[in-house]
Amino acid sequence: MTDHEKILAIIRQKDQVPITIDPQKTALLVIDMQRYFVSPHYPLMQTFEKLEPGVTGPYCERVNATVIPNINRLQHCFRSQHLPIIYTAIGTCTGDGRDLNQMWKDLDRLSVNVIGQRMFPCVGDSSWQIDDSLAPLPDELVVNKTSSGTLNSTMLDQTLRNMDIDSLVVSGVTTDVCVETTARDAADRGFQVIIVEDACTAFSETLHRSALQAFSLAFGRVRKTEEVEQLLVKAATL
Repeated sequence: MTDHEKILAIIRQKDQVPITIDPQKTALLVIDMQRYFVSPHYPLMQTFEKLEPGVTGPYCERVNATVIPNINRLQHCFRSQHLPIIYTAIGTCTGDGRDLNQMWKDLDRLSVNVIGQRMFPCVGDSSWQIDDSLAPLPDELVVNKTSSGTLNSTMLDQTLRNMDIDSLVVSGVTTDVCVETTARDAADRGFQVIIVEDACTAFSETLHRSALQAFSLAFGRVRKTEEVEQLLVKAATL
């Protein structure tokens, strides 16, 4: 066996340990499922396409064919049990990107150089909104962030603790950046975290799979949508 195969064997054994979850202390996080992150008609995708034609096609296909339908299933599951759903969004509050982290400032500059427009929208802009297919209900929180990890630039940690949440189910885009960073940070702060592998994706399958494997080894659990549904339903009947 290669070193990587040995690590995967450890992950498989680790995953056999049962998950104990209290639905009433569990929240669903939907990471960055904004219009500009799921549609090819905004500067992010247009910049990537200008640099490498065809690079966003498979990503957009996975988002629309798999990720959105599975997040819809999770929304239904959580709403049917009256459990909280929280959405995150990336946006500049200053309008010129000064408040974004350095990586995103660099991407903004790249986008301006390539297509003449900033990549990241202002908070409240139509492209900043959560995609219509996943529209939040009036009592579901939308948290704007200016960093990859939600907990690093928002009050989400305290909000979750105020809500008596100790477990998180994480979905959205992209797996290897904002999803994984948020999930890792939450795990380090003591939350039990499950990333839903078929309710998130990255710009390549390799990045997606590598991120999930690294998270599964040292931070939390990786499960499919159906498994999360079954876990919550089973726990609710105990």
